[in-house]
Order: sequence, then C-alpha cells, then structure tokens
Amino acid sequence: MITAADLRTIDVFSDQPEDDLAWLASVADEQRISTGAVPFQRGDPADTMFAVIEGGFQIFTIQGETRTLFGTIRAGEISGLLPFSRMETFAGEGVAISDGRIARVHRDHFPEMLSRMPEVGQRLVARMTDRVRESSKNDVQREKMMSLGKLSAGLAHELNNPAAAIRRSVADLRERLDQMPTLVTRLTGHGLTPDQVEAARGALMTCTAPTPGTLSTVERSEREDDLADWLDVHDVPHAYVVAEILAEEGVTPKALTHLAEHVDEAALSDVILWIEKGLASNRLLAEIERAAGRISDLVASVKGYTHRDQAPDRQRTDLHEGLDQTLTMLGHSVKVKSARVVRDYGTDVPPVSAFPGEINQVWTNLLDNALDAIGDGGEVRIGTRAEGAVVCVTIADDGPGIPADVQERIFEPFYTTKEPGKGTGLGLDIARRIVMQHQGRLSVESEPGRTVFEVCLPIDTPRASVTPLDAIGTAATG
Repeated sequence: MITAADLRTIDVFSDQPEDDLAWLASVADEQRISTGAVPFQRGDPADTMFAVIEGGFQIFTIQGETRTLFGTIRAGEISGLLPFSRMETFAGEGVAISDGRIARVHRDHFPEMLSRMPEVGQRLVARMTDRVRESSKNDVQREKMMSLGKLSAGLAHELNNPAAAIRRSVADLRERLDQMPTLVTRLTGHGLTPDQVEAARGALMTCTAPTPGTLSTVERSEREDDLADWLDVHDVPHAYVVAEILAEEGVTPKALTHLAEHVDEAALSDVILWIEKGLASNRLLAEIERAAGRISDLVASVKGYTHRDQAPDRQRTDLHEGLDQTLTMLGHSVKVKSARVVRDYGTDVPPVSAFPGEINQVWTNLLDNALDAIGDGGEVRIGTRAEGAVVCVTIADDGPGIPADVQERIFEPFYTTKEPGKGTGLGLDIARRIVMQHQGRLSVESEPGRTVFEVCLPIDTPRASVTPLDAIGTAATG
C-alpha cells in the first residue's frame, strides 16, 4: 500500500502538503517488482505515471533487433506518462535493476493532482521538456552513429583497394629491382655501356604506339600473342610476362625487329629484359602514386566531412564542396549499385551561412536514401541553383518512387519504408529538423521512376539564429 510518506521520498512531491499527498497515495496503485522484471514493454499503452519508491529500472529503446540503453530511473524519480505529454504507447521497455516498489498514478487522476499541487505541474512540465530534449539529442546521435557505421564500412572497402594495390605493386617492384644487378652484370659482360643500352631503348620506343594503353581487350590480347611469339623465337625467357608489359606500352613485333638491328644477337635477350624491367618499374611506380593519391583524397574527404562537425558557429559554407565530400564518403555504395551520379551544379551558387557538419548530415541522409532506392545501374542527379535569397539543392533518383499514401508520413520520427533492421526511421526526421533549424525548407515530390528531395537554405544568417541541433537538442517533436 502506498502512503504519503512514500510519496514524500519522490523529488517532485517532497514539499507538498500532507493532505494532498495522502489523497495521491489513495489513488495510486502499488506495483512490486523483482530484479529483471519488466514494468512496461514496447507497445503497452502509456497511461500511467511511475513514481519509484524503492529500487529502480533501466529504460531501453528498441529499433528492429537493436536494444539501446536510454536511461536509468532510480528511487525518488518519476517516469512513464507525464501530464501534457502526447505519448500514447511506450516506444521501449523497462527492466528492473533491483527489487523495488513503484507507485502508479493513472492519467485520469492528473487533472485533480495538478489542481491540488500546481507546483508539481510546473516541475513535471520542466521534467518533460528535459526528457524531450534528451530524447532528441539521443535520436540525432543514434542516427549519426548509424550513418558513421555505414560510412566506415564503405570507407574500409574504398581504402582497402588502393592499399592492396600498393602492396601488390611494391612486391612486384621489389622482385624486378632484385633482378637488376644480375642483368647489369650480364650487359657489362656483353661489352655494352649504359649509353648503348639507353640508345637501344630509345630505338625501341621510337617505333611504339604514340598513345600506349589505348588498345581494346581483344586487340591487346592479339598483340601480346604476337609479341610472345617473337620473343620465343629470339629465346627471351618468360616471353608472355614480358609481352604483357611491352604490349601495354605500345610495343609491336616490328619495333622489336627494329631494336634487333641495333643490338648484337647475343645481347638482345638481356637488353629486352632490361628495357622491360625499366618499363614495368615506371608503371608500378605510377600505380603506387595513383593508389597513394586515392588514399590521400579519401583521408582529405573524411577530414573535411568530419572536422566541420566540430564548428560551434555558422560558417560561410560551400554546398558543392560538402556534397562532393559526402559522395566520396558514400563511394562504396555508388560502386555497389554501379550508380551513375550526375552533378548539375549551378555556376552562380554562393556559399550559405550554415553549420557545415549539420548540413553534411542532411546530404548523407538524402544521398544514402537515393542510392538505396535505385536499382543496379540507376541514376542519382544532384542539382544546385541560386534563387533570390536562398540556395536550393535537389537530389533526384530514378527508383520506384514513394507511394502517395505514405509521402506525408516519411518525415515522421521512426517511420520507415525500409525492411526491418535496415533503417531507423530517423534520417528524414533529422534532416527536416536540421533544415528547419536553418530556417530553410525541405520538400519531396515523387512518382514512379522519379523522386526529388529539395532543400532550400537562406544565403545569409536569419535574424533568429539558433545553435547547432545536437548542442542543445530540440523539442520540435515533443
């Protein structure tokens, strides 16, 4: 049985008159819980306020198969439905962390409770505002972590390719360089000077194709076969390996015949191997340079994408730069879908006053959804334009479209059209809140084969400027 003394241990009731607490105790129901018990679970009607007299419980949010700790309610604290809240069902569940007692007050008694104890009403409103703010911050953080997880997986693939290319090229280069001293010894034994070897190389290269590497796959295969046959006839070892490098550089059997006219037959094989090692080494160095450049570009994009998230104030922000950085971060998703990404950027688009990290989060959510919507080989088109005092960005895809009967719901928190476990239902809600925070607008038009999201942001900082969304949270969905 709940008593007035029990309720006085609750922080919001501690200074209330004895008669009022006695009345509240008379209408409250006592619930005893044991460790591990579930006082409420997801989907239960939210019609009761909980006052924890003894013990406590943890609250978990549930999305698909994922359970995330939201907070812990201990003895002396209030939870559950609060007055003026629009909550109808519980979105998560409570799990008792110890044996305890809970006073449950049904919503039917709220009007009289607030009439008897108006100070309690003010405290509970403040408590509810704090709850909404904290929930909003958690939603933003959860969506960012989901995005970070997807981006990290994609970046791991993107970085692995050039890293593996560098490793292969270095191994090949080391093998070829290890063979060079032996070749130098043999060339010296033939009585050839470095100048003579270089002259032979020049004679070969003057007869090669002016634009190497432009043959089709079939043409290059035929060229390699012809070169390998020539090399076999002249007793050049590893003929097909050597032929592959020579063919890629535009060398023809005719060019090799021209070379043979400038080199003694006994030295011909070693001269060709020397030239092949030099060509291959240059090619491998170029591959290493390209791969290292790709890694450097990816790191620069990650740095540009993430460090802006630390900016505490609005900055003049180049939206094109942010869009390009986001596309780099989503590069693996583009490759997986073999997607065609078209940039239709306006030439007169000025920087806008924005929180760059927040705006990049908008592009991440919208572009990720677009790439998810299209089929293999589909198209995502990004357009920008200046329109008076605003800049508008459109992100269009040629996917199946959003059904008309759900278009009005896609910006609702936790609503998703994706399969369970593939979406949190928060991406578009957070994108909408970030755009609203910038006093901009986010809209969507969709039909089968074409879906267009449009974001319009003011170029200059509005007078009623706000702080970053995840710095204070927001009560926009409270």
